[in-house]
Amino acid sequence: MIQIEEVGLREGLQSNYICLSLEDKIRLIDQLLDAGLDRVQLGSFVNEKRVPQMAGVDELFKHYADNNDVLFSGLVLNQRGLERALESKVKLLNISISASDEHNKENTGKSINEAMPTILDMIKTARGEGVMVRAGIQAAFGCHFKGMPNIEIITEISQAYKDAGADEIGLSDTSGFATPGMIKNICNKVYDATDSLRLGIHLHDTFGMGMANVLAAIHSNVTVIDSSVAGMGGCPFMPDAPGNLPTEDLLHMLHSLGYLKEIKLKEIIDAATTARALFGKDFTGIVSKNYSLFNKLGLLEGLIDNK
Repeated sequence: MIQIEEVGLREGLQSNYICLSLEDKIRLIDQLLDAGLDRVQLGSFVNEKRVPQMAGVDELFKHYADNNDVLFSGLVLNQRGLERALESKVKLLNISISASDEHNKENTGKSINEAMPTILDMIKTARGEGVMVRAGIQAAFGCHFKGMPNIEIITEISQAYKDAGADEIGLSDTSGFATPGMIKNICNKVYDATDSLRLGIHLHDTFGMGMANVLAAIHSNVTVIDSSVAGMGGCPFMPDAPGNLPTEDLLHMLHSLGYLKEIKLKEIIDAATTARALFGKDFTGIVSKNYSLFNKLGLLEGLIDNK
């Protein structure tokens, strides 16, 4: 079964440096839930003075605390973030490290070897509290500092994650360098190295390979795919490049191939429209941009479930 993790709220805020009120965040999230999404990332537990876009993430988790039908996830970067997440009763934590020393030093000031013990301790702590953990590897398909990925480093990190008790490995195409061939090679090797641990993927559409990479991932043991409503997000070192995979485009494709039995395309398009209005930006999602034309021509017949 293929699962979608909606990461648009975090990616959109993080990449566009826009602060939304708690009420606006809830309005967008509620629309995503109305669209039937059952795995949604609400934000990052970071220092709100440094990243004001993430203000109120604790309140968001408390607001949805009684919703047991949706797996709400949060990103943590350090021990303090982990403590806040546990206090907020987060069900799924995203914890990650980069496969590139240079990239990791830019993000944290530490090398992989220096940062790894803390990451593993955080995973063990979360699992000890009964919280699910998606352990991520940033720059898993290449780094703008160093170029091509080192598969040995990636498999070593993945094995360490598994030994620490992670529920899922998340491979991130941080720079958007991935190709279908790279996806096939790396995903299969990580899957084998971790004895078939659940595998997720976070793709950027920097060079227009996003959907092709999704298909390669699905055929390479990946069962969780991150996407972002309207295509919110971006590439950190290419400001004008396309961002994350648009959720509505991904749902459309997966439904057409039979991987998803039912989708509420109209509702996810409504959420994409709200996202564009809140951010004041025309994001890359194609299905939401062209919905009126597609609908007029009957190209979406049978793809919309408005139950």
